[in-house]
Amino acid sequence: MTPADAEKGIITLGRLILIRHARTDYDRALIPPEDPPLDPLAQHDYVAMVSELPKHWHWVVSPLRRCLATAEHLISHGAECAEHTTDNRLIEQSYGRWHGQDIATVWDKELAEGPKHNWHFLHPDHTPPEGESFHQLTTRVTPLLHELSTSGQNYIVITHGMVIRAMVGAALGLTPDRAMAFEIAPMSMTGLTRMNKGGSLDQANGGDWQVNFLNRGF
Repeated sequence: MTPADAEKGIITLGRLILIRHARTDYDRALIPPEDPPLDPLAQHDYVAMVSELPKHWHWVVSPLRRCLATAEHLISHGAECAEHTTDNRLIEQSYGRWHGQDIATVWDKELAEGPKHNWHFLHPDHTPPEGESFHQLTTRVTPLLHELSTSGQNYIVITHGMVIRAMVGAALGLTPDRAMAFEIAPMSMTGLTRMNKGGSLDQANGGDWQVNFLNRGF
């Protein structure tokens, strides 16, 4: 926080760095399996990402193995954290019985006649059998976003593409339909800062959240 910010009454509540896990290994003609492994042939620059990560922040990680493995790779390349925990609310959107199914077949049999979305094969309000919609995912992660950003700590969050879309969308007050338009690549970082407005900023525009950077790939 700068002296000018202090004069305006800006108090930073929390900072988050959202990291999508490294590239996974599965057939791209399929809807992703529920928990695929990391791709051993993916060429990510873990050292470069570690050089950008603050030291001694708290880490919270999706319990799925691709996120746990990404966290382990970062730590093995020199990343340091104050503590390392998992949270089930960070699990990727569930496609239920569609996980691992041929996407063209699912499209023809289940989705051809329904509402469409420009940036995803599934409309945010469509719930797969025994799965969840992106709208439901947003409802799941929004309380966690609030908890982390008001805890008094700064967090590195290692999670999934749809979860990061939902978090950024919720921070900016976007509908789930609009939030699905963000591109979040494997092994990318997105930074958010939440502030508590005070003084003359109580009536100011712009919201409580700032996007510091988006989809910075490594």
